[in-house]
Amino acid sequence: MTADTLFDQINLPMAATIEAIGYERFYPRFFSLMSKIARIDQYMVFEFCDSWDSPRCRLAHNIQRPELGLQLASLYLEGNYLNDPLLAKLAAEAAEHPTQPACELLLRKTLSPVYRRRFYNVPDIQEKFAIAANDEESGRLYYINFYRSAEAGFSEQEITFLEQSSALISSLLLRHFREERQGRGVQKHLLAAGLSEREAQICELIVAGHTAKTIARKLNLAESSIVTYRKRAYQKLGVHRKPDLLEVFQG
Repeated sequence: MTADTLFDQINLPMAATIEAIGYERFYPRFFSLMSKIARIDQYMVFEFCDSWDSPRCRLAHNIQRPELGLQLASLYLEGNYLNDPLLAKLAAEAAEHPTQPACELLLRKTLSPVYRRRFYNVPDIQEKFAIAANDEESGRLYYINFYRSAEAGFSEQEITFLEQSSALISSLLLRHFREERQGRGVQKHLLAAGLSEREAQICELIVAGHTAKTIARKLNLAESSIVTYRKRAYQKLGVHRKPDLLEVFQG
């Protein structure tokens, strides 16, 4: 498949993804777009400010085990990102050329035994394709990771397509994150309390009357993932029940 053929393949999914930027339907459409570029078994996106001491997870999704994606993202943010062999390298490259993302393929066999055991053995990850992109508006660095669990890893064609699409991929995600950050009213308050974008979104839906089951259907996530997000959000807000959450929204 040539680059021209790839564009023909992603043309409609890309248009649908652009239309969904800033809305709940963005991620299902983004995942559909990515399926035209390469088979991705796990997605992770992390946001870093200049100090690098308070990174945030913006996307954590394991296709087969959504709850595992959340667990791995939490573990990564507990300081393990400092041991990521690609992060600092790609961040430096992106800083040197701020208008274009830096990207590289990471092979499982090149990792230290401890890091490999923590992040690759359990989800059976073989390779990851990483992209580092700077958001000129906020000054934040976004570290975008696509993982492959198949024994053979990414094909040469998939790697080529990921490289060719890295600017498009990072542009879509960064634009969506900007829209989410600008959020509406109470969501800004929730973000200020340390909630992730997804946690804040789920809290809003809970207050709107949705159950974990209806939220899962609405966001195309597993119900267990919604329960995990809700639990983490409640802990951060210091609430235990929906009535307590309603007070936060009314406050």
